[in-house]
Parts: sequence; structure tokens; C-alpha cells
Amino acid sequence: MWRVRKLLSRVHETYLEVHVGLDDTDTDLEGCTTYLTFKILSKILNKIPKAFSPNYPLLIRLNPVIPFKTRGNAATSFIIKIPEKDLSNMKKLVIDEFYEYLRNIEGSGVEPGLVFLYGNIPNELSKLYRKALTDYVHKDYVTKIINKLNESIEIPLSYSRGLVGALAAIGASNTLTECTYEILVYRTRNNYSRERCVDEESIKAMDKAFQNQTFLNYDYENNKPLIIPSGRNPVLLGIRGEDPATLLKALKTLNLCEDFEGWLIYKTNQALNAHHVERSIEEFRPYQTGCIKGRVFENPSIRSGGDVLIKLESLENKHSLWVAFFSETGLGKLARYLMKGDVIRVCGGGKWWEDLGLVIHGDLLEVVELVNETLRNPSCPLCGHRMKSAGKGKGFKCPACGYRSLTLSKEKVKINRGVAIGTYRPVDSAVKHLIMPQSRVGRRSDCSKLLVSEWVYVREDGSIHS
Repeated sequence: MWRVRKLLSRVHETYLEVHVGLDDTDTDLEGCTTYLTFKILSKILNKIPKAFSPNYPLLIRLNPVIPFKTRGNAATSFIIKIPEKDLSNMKKLVIDEFYEYLRNIEGSGVEPGLVFLYGNIPNELSKLYRKALTDYVHKDYVTKIINKLNESIEIPLSYSRGLVGALAAIGASNTLTECTYEILVYRTRNNYSRERCVDEESIKAMDKAFQNQTFLNYDYENNKPLIIPSGRNPVLLGIRGEDPATLLKALKTLNLCEDFEGWLIYKTNQALNAHHVERSIEEFRPYQTGCIKGRVFENPSIRSGGDVLIKLESLENKHSLWVAFFSETGLGKLARYLMKGDVIRVCGGGKWWEDLGLVIHGDLLEVVELVNETLRNPSCPLCGHRMKSAGKGKGFKCPACGYRSLTLSKEKVKINRGVAIGTYRPVDSAVKHLIMPQSRVGRRSDCSKLLVSEWVYVREDGSIHS
């Protein structure tokens, strides 16, 4: 009956739809934009009784090769539907919580962005999300968008680098066609400097019970939990998967041996390869992400430590660039077996190296065609030894018996290759936020999952309503 009265009261009031975007609130030492979002959202739902959120907040990972990205490279946004009379109170609550958070974190390097958008999401912000995910965004580009949308956008703080992510996270809301979800549990502040305490055996048990709907829970090769982050930040753990209800069930099987403040379930663009847009070799630029297809121009160069460099040439013209596969991803072990003439597709991000120019840091390798034969000098018809060139235009000479021939030609020889046609991904321990791990291949998860009853939870206060 209480819910019926609540719904009726909403019908008779004028409600506004407000999108709130946040970014760049973590310093070089600590902090977390998702935690600030948890604090703000839970406080709105507590302090403004008729406010409600119709959907999960968004956790959006942006371009991973931008040099001035934040530590986790995450921006967030959420939707609040609120009575018009409560709008001023809501904005004040958000801004006050924002400033309170910034006063209490240590370190430097933040250029925080906070945005209010009223009404529907314009197409300009959807385009901004796609650009911020895959390319460099100049401040003039953002300024033009803000000026164009000035009647529906409010920026309570100053213009800053964080506005790019804050606006992009809002723009992602009606752009994502596929989503994953993550439940993030937050520590109490007095535990930040201590080692995180989650029973490792319970993580393994959770992984085995929910492995078909979660991913990247535990690295069995290195005996290391993957749901527990490192560093001085508020996150105790994060479980990623396809369904919010399953994430909540999985969380409740874990043995948490330290106090926690609460949790929040996010809708995300993680583990989808969303940054893998198709590009040509000639158009790729530094600080862009994408996928290119080309022919290996020369045999790989293996650097100390096992990193592999490959020069890749366009199939259509003579443009070329370098691709690097790093040993820690596991892709270097495969890339070293490539050879001149192989056709491959590589996905990753472009960075500028002083000695080589543009280099794609590969995070996916697809072997499309393999050279399966090569030309070798002929065998000596007298003694069977491999012959050598006798000089330009002079044919071949046997180094063993001295036999010479002007008529013999090179032989085609089949090659046994150390790599096969197929798609190769990083090992689990090296998978970054946007990259699809092997365990997710073949899965799909839509963006229309309904809110579960405990999508946001504050442990010390039971008055949160959904």
C-alpha cells in the first residue's frame, strides 16, 4: 500500500529528469569517482524521499591511451527523477558532497568535472562518448558542445579536463547497445591503508559457482584474486558479470573479513572491446584506438624481456607502422612466430615512440593468413648438401663437393609454424577494463536489466530506498 501511495504522489507532481555526470576526482595518491558517485546517489535517495532512479548508474571506461587519463580512466553518470520543487535542494546536496569529498582526499592532479543535464540526451553527447572512447578530445570540441547545449546543461564547477568524461558518461546512456555490470563494494575510510581482507577460498568458490555469468574473478595461473584492486582507494572489491541479480548473489557468498560501507551496482562498457573501431593503417593517429589489418613487412624483432615488434604494411598501399606486443599480455609469445608475408589484424591503442614514431600497443591479435611455404636453395644432386649462391648470375655451388649448376632453381619447402590461424587475447592477469577476456567470448548481455532490490546499499543506514 505504501508503494501505491508513493506512485500516486508521483503522478500528481511535476518530475524532472536530471542526468548527473562526474569525472577526474581521483588524485595521484587516492580517491575514486565511483565511490563519490555512491556517496552522492545514496545521499539523494535518503535525503529527498520522492527522488528515484529509473536505471543503474553508468561506469564508463574511456580511451586507455590518452596520456592525461585518470588512474582508472573511469567516468560515471546517473539519472535522477525528482520533483521540480526539490531540484535546488538536490543540486546543493550534490555540490556540497562533491566539495566535501575533494577536501578529504590527499594528493594532486585532479581537474574534476561535474555536469547536470536536464531532459533528453542530445546526439552531440552520444558522439562525444564515442570520440572520448576512441580518440583525442580537444577542449575546443567540448566548449562548442557546451555552448550549443547551454539551455539544458549546467556546469556548477569551473571548466576543466574532467568535463570531457562527465559529458561522455552521460552521452553513453543512450549509445550503449550491449552492457556488462559490476557490483563495487566500498571500504570504511579507516581501512584504506590496510591490506584488503576478503577470504581467498571464498573467491574461488564464488568463481566456480558463478563462472558462467561472471568473469575475471581469480587468476589460477598466478594464484591471485582479480576482484580485489590494489592501492589506497575506497574499493574493497568488484565483481563483473552479465546480470545484476547474479552479481548480488555472488557477492553474498563471499567471506568479507573487514567492515565495509556499502555497495553499488553499475552498468558498464567494460569487457566489450567497445574501443576497437576499424581503421586503416594510413589513417591511424597517436592517442587513437582501433583495429587494423595488414601484412607483416619483415620478420618480428624480439626485444629483451620478450616484447615483440612487428612492422605492418597496408594491403592496399605502401603505408606501414609498427605494432608492439608486450610479454606480460602473453601475446608476445605468439607474435614472435609470425613472419614476413603473414596477414594479421591487430587491435590496440596508438602511442608515439621517439625511435619508431607511431606504435600500436596490441591488445588483440587475429591471424588471418599464414605463409606456409618458403624458397630454399636447392640440394646438391651429387651429395645432397644444401647449395649456396655462387654469385649474382652464376647459379649455385655445393660447399661440400664443389658441384656447380646454372640450371638449378630454388625449391619450395613447407613450413611448420608455431602459430595457427585464429584470434588471440591477453592472459587474464593482463586484461584491461575495456578488453573482452577469453571467458566472455560468445556471451551477450543487454542494457535493459531491471533494478534489483539492493542495487544500492549503505550498511550503516537501512533507509535507502530504490
